[in-house]
Formats: sequence, C-alpha cells, structure tokens
Amino acid sequence: MEAWTTIRYLHAQGMGIRAICREVGVSRKAVRRALRLDGTPRYSRPQRPNPKLVPFEAEIRRLYFTEHLIGSRILREVRPAYTGSASALYTYLKGLRASVPSSKATERFETPPGFQAQFDWSPYTIDLGGELFRVIVFCMVLGYSRRKHYTASLDETQASIFEAIESCLRHFGASPKQLLIDNAKAFVLDPNPAHFRWNPQFLELCGHYRIRPRACQPYRAQTKGKVERPFFYLEQQFIKGTHFASFSHFLEELAVFERDDLDVRVRSTTLERPIDRFQQELPHLTPLPEQRFVGTLALSRKVSWDCLVSYDGSRYSVPATQAGKLVWLLPSRGTHVLVLDARREVLVQHRLSDVKGAIVILPEHYAPLRRRAARTYVVLAEQFLERFPHQAAFLDGLVAQHKMNPADHLRGVMELASLYDTGSLERAFAQEYNTYSHGFVRGLLESTTQPEVDELAPLAGRPLPTAVVRADLGRYQRLLQATR
Repeated sequence: MEAWTTIRYLHAQGMGIRAICREVGVSRKAVRRALRLDGTPRYSRPQRPNPKLVPFEAEIRRLYFTEHLIGSRILREVRPAYTGSASALYTYLKGLRASVPSSKATERFETPPGFQAQFDWSPYTIDLGGELFRVIVFCMVLGYSRRKHYTASLDETQASIFEAIESCLRHFGASPKQLLIDNAKAFVLDPNPAHFRWNPQFLELCGHYRIRPRACQPYRAQTKGKVERPFFYLEQQFIKGTHFASFSHFLEELAVFERDDLDVRVRSTTLERPIDRFQQELPHLTPLPEQRFVGTLALSRKVSWDCLVSYDGSRYSVPATQAGKLVWLLPSRGTHVLVLDARREVLVQHRLSDVKGAIVILPEHYAPLRRRAARTYVVLAEQFLERFPHQAAFLDGLVAQHKMNPADHLRGVMELASLYDTGSLERAFAQEYNTYSHGFVRGLLESTTQPEVDELAPLAGRPLPTAVVRADLGRYQRLLQATR
C-alpha cells in the first residue's frame, strides 16, 4: 500500500517511470501496474478446488443445508474418509454461507387496499390510581392505510383477545380479507407445519366476520412488522412517565392519543396520513355483520325467576323481562361481564365483583315488577291496610266469605283504589249488606261515584270503569210503532 501511494504521488509530480523504479526499488512492470490500478491493491489468491474436499462436497452441502449441522459435526461425519485439514473444511463452509442470503433477509411486502390486517398485543406495567397494574394493550393495523386501533384489557384470556379483535373491526367499520396473527394458543393449537392445526374457536370468529386467517412463521416476528413497531412508539410517546386515574381513564386517553396523533401523523413509509389512506381503503373492506360474535366461548345461562344470573361465583341482575330465559355471558377486558339476549344485543354490563358469592343488583331491573299489581294475599293485605288502615274489619269479612280465593277479590279492590278516591271507597266498605267481594264494591261505586281519571296519565294497563247508562227508551218504542 505504501509503495502504491508513493508511485502515484511521484508520477503526479512529473517523475518518469525509470526514476520511480530507482526511487521505490521496484520493477517498471510494477510501476505501470500501480498507475493503471484505480482501486487500492489487494492480494488475492486464485480460487482452486481443494482436491481432498472435492469427493465430499455433495455430502458436505447436504449435511449443512438439509440437516443443518454445524462445522464440527460435519467434520466428525466425514472424518473417517476425509484426510484433509479441519481449517480447509471450515473455509469451504464459510464460502457456502456467503453464497446464500442471510435468514434475516426478507422481501418487502406491500399489501393492496383491504387485503390484510395485522394483530398483536403487548403487556405493560401501568400506574392506575397510584397502584401498578399489568395491562395488556392490543393493536390492529391495516396493511395498506397503516391505520391503527388500540384497545386494552387487564387479562389476556382468549375471550379478551377475541373481544379486542372484534373491537378493532367495529372501530374500522369493516373487516379485511386476511388477518395476520402469531402462533398463540388462542389462534393456533399446533404450529408445526407438518401437522398444523387452527384453534376451532378462532375459526368461528373468522367465519363470522368472513376473514381468512394467516399465521406467521414461528419465531419470526418481522413477518408482521407493521404491527410490531407501533408498540415501541406507543410505549415511548404515551405510556412512559404517564399516570392514569383508573383503567377507564387509561382507555379514554388511549382513544384521544389514537385520534389526535396516530390517525393524523404523516407516515414515513407512505408520506400520507393514515386517516386519508383509510378513505381509499374503506371501499375494498368487507362489510360487518349486524350481530356481534357469540361462539362456543360464550357461556349460556338461564335467568332465575328473581332475575339473576350466576358467573364466576357471584350473581348479577338482569332486566325482569328476561326472567326464565336463556342469555349469553361474555367476559370483557377482565373487568366486566356482558349479558346478551338471544339476538346478541347487550342487555347490561356489570363490573366483576371482587368478592365471591356477592349479589350485584341494579334497582332499575326490577322497576317493571314494582309497577305491576301484587299477586300474593300477604302483600295485597299489606298494601290494603297501608291505604285503608281503619278497614281491618272489611278485610276479615272478605277472608271469611272467600276462603278459597281472597287474593283475587282483594286484587280487584286494589284496582278500584286506583280509580276512586279514598272517601268513596271507605263508604263502600262501610255498607250494611254483609257482602264482601270486589264485584259488589264495584257496583256500589259505579252507582254512586264517578271515577277519577287523570287525562294525562297513560291508560295502558289500567281497568276501564263501567259506564252506567240511564236513557229513556220510550222514544225508540214510539219510533218502531210509527214505522209499522
């Protein structure tokens, strides 16, 4: 290298070739070669096949590429017949490695609009209300537009994973033709290519949304690189150094970060905003079904007659209209349980109780029962005495005359109490005919008192009073005689 530099320098100063030869001490052929060579001189030995390795080349290539053996093991396999040096074999293997691309090299794959979405999740330790919680953040990214949607859960069960996928699809308003996922047990039961097997519950979800699932190669996360990198950005720009008041507050701030940052930030790969490219991709996506997914993962429960369903050792109330019916139970985000009716519409969302054996009741679920007339005699008697505290004698007489069905007559009396004033009812109760029935009391009231009807109150579900008509029928008799 030093001689090459000196020769080129002296020649540039106008010195002749013979003078350069005397100065440097090299031949004229070497000087001319240095002047012709543009690059730096390097020693290279001509490639010659090793005669001792030539008979074993085919076997060495098979052991290296097919059996994936290391150099020392290959040397052991060929050593009984191979008499060459170990360094010659290792040099040959080095050349073989250089002749094939690295396993890390990949071909960049750009998806057309609506073709593919990638889904993954990552756990984080987050401060929620002054306490550290393990929060699982899920992400789905559309391959063409790069639009992302994040959601989170306090666990990573199969139910939470499926709920996250469904939440992302509902956020986009449509589904891609293909969903690229990893080989988690929630998706794949056996990732071995020789006997690959999908999780049947995941296939139910894909079939419901008409998506073709695709699992990436095991231990090759770069296959779904579009969804791997966003977790780093989320951690650095949103999660680190941030405190949240609660889990619900975390979800709210996550939605704001997605709307105000991720959707409108120009991507370095597409040089466009994801929200703009999404408008181009939306017509190519598959419309979503109206009903949400309820597969074998959902739990079927029959609502008890006291309007409760059991889940995970506790009981939760449902609307009274669902008493005696079958409902679906779906865990949500590890914090709530959803109760769905037969049409897969959410009836109620309960926060999971921290105490086993608890009964979680929402009072509004029982409101229709409170508006309905009581059925049992005990309850009717309590209501009657509360309304008419001085009419215990009437109540005793009613029970004495109607031992088989006192509740029916007392229920009729209470219906009259919703139509007539208290004074009129007490005068009817004080009659001297020694007859105790709702029909007799009704007749007395209809003959003496007009019912009090609120014109603004709805009449649905209220008994209509019988009108007493007293008309002079003589005019009709005279009319009939005149027409004969």
